[in-house]
Parts: sequence; structure tokens; C-alpha cells
Amino acid sequence: MALGVLFSFLASVCFNLNNLMEKRAVDQMPEISARRAMHMVRMLSASRLWLSGFVVGIFAVGFMVLAYSLAPIAVIQSIFGAGLVLLVLASRLYLHEPMGRREYLGLAVIVLAVTLVSVTLTSATSPGAGGSTARALITSAATATVSGLAFWALRRSTADAGIRFGVTSGLLYAVASLQMKSSAVLLERHGVLDGALRVIGSPYPYIFVVMSILGLLTFQTGLQRCRVAVVAPITNIVASIYIVVVGMAVFDESFPHDVLLMVLRILGFALVLAGSWVFTTGPAIPSQLGPTSVD
Repeated sequence: MALGVLFSFLASVCFNLNNLMEKRAVDQMPEISARRAMHMVRMLSASRLWLSGFVVGIFAVGFMVLAYSLAPIAVIQSIFGAGLVLLVLASRLYLHEPMGRREYLGLAVIVLAVTLVSVTLTSATSPGAGGSTARALITSAATATVSGLAFWALRRSTADAGIRFGVTSGLLYAVASLQMKSSAVLLERHGVLDGALRVIGSPYPYIFVVMSILGLLTFQTGLQRCRVAVVAPITNIVASIYIVVVGMAVFDESFPHDVLLMVLRILGFALVLAGSWVFTTGPAIPSQLGPTSVD
């Protein structure tokens, strides 16, 4: 399990570095929109910085697949979600985005959450390897539909634009995460070589590509119009809740049998989400407001 935690941490580092590089790149571009997909693709592909961040994101995906094959979903998502600490600190140093007391409180809660999850790493639970292709595909189709409805509903509300883009991209990336977990199950069942061939012959990598592209288009639009320290955490929160709640059901994964360890793991994951929510829902600092935050 320790190796799975390591891969999850490396995935988090790569993913958050990817976010920062892409945020800096899109800030230097003319306005982009998911409605003009081809225009966005041309703009993104012409940026060396964005392409470099994209490559780092590919490494994040690879590390995440390995992590899912070695450790339980709740542990992986808790460690991965804690990468928000790295993102926020880096956004302050690298992008000069200010932070308030509420944001520091959120980070402190996340650190506490990781500590609680770490206590449960000695439990005997193993990553889930159940489920079926049909179950994964039906769940993916339903979630993709929900993501479209969520974007439409939030667009008609007075909710901040960052929430709309974060929720929608989070659901789309969650579907992509289901494909990563499904691929990890094949690797766990059949070994690396045979499992890799089975992954290529399955629908998982192709659904992953489609959902990742849709999520990317939505996420990049949100990155340009909103703070990375708002859009990225909300995306992570939605995707994490989904993959833990839905993913554990799809792949027949259970919590530790020891009641205390089970409570600590659930509490740790809940605190990761709570800390992220505290951080992202604080009042905006005046210097954070500007033309890029307007929908």
C-alpha cells in the first residue's frame, strides 16, 4: 500500500504542476471558450508552456493508474486531494494569488486529514478488483449526462462561474478516473503485460480520452476566467467525492474491518473535502477580482 500512496503523491504533484503551468499559459492567450473547441485547441497547441504542462499531466495519469492498482480508493483520493496544499502555496508564490485567514484554515484542516488517513495505512484492506465492464460503462454514461445538466443548471443560477466550471469539469474528470480505475483492475487481475493488452482492447482508454478532452475544454475555460486556486480545488472535490462514493460501489471495495481505522479513514477523507470547501468558499479578496473572473 505504501507504494500506492507514493504514486498517488507523485500524481498529485504532477497534476498540480500541470494546473499551474496551464494557468500561466492560458492567462497569456486571447479569450478562449469551450464553445469554440477548435479555436481553443489551436491556441493551446501553439503554446509551449501549455504543452509542457500537458505532458506533466500525462505522467500524473500514469502514476494514478498505478496507485489505483496498489491501494484503496479512499486512501488514494485522500493523498491526491491533499495536493491542494502544494497547489495553493505554489499559486501564491508563482502566480502571486493572495490568501486570507479562511484559506490558511482550510489548508490546516487538510494537513490534519492526511495525518488521520496515514494512521490507517497499516490496515489490511486491498484495492477493489470487482465490478464489470457493463457496470462501469452504465455509470460513466449516467455521470456524463449529469455533468451536462449540472452545467446548464449552474449557468442559470447566480453561482460563481468558478463553481460552474469546477463542478462540470470535476464530473467529466471523474468519469475519466473511472476508466483509470477500470484499467488498474485489469492490471491487477492479469499482470502488467497481459493486463496492458486487455486495457488496449477494452473501451476504457478511449472513453478516458473523450472525457478528458471534454473536461479539459471546460477546465481550461474556467482557468482563464477564474482563479486557479478556486477552479482546481472544486474540480478535485467533485471528482474525489464521486470516485470514492461511486467508485467503491462499482468496484466492490470495502473500508477497513477495524471500526476505529474505518472511522479514521472516512473522517480523514471527509476533512480533505471540508478543508477544500472552507478554502474555496471564503469571501473574495479585493485584489483577486478582475476581468478574468467575469463569465
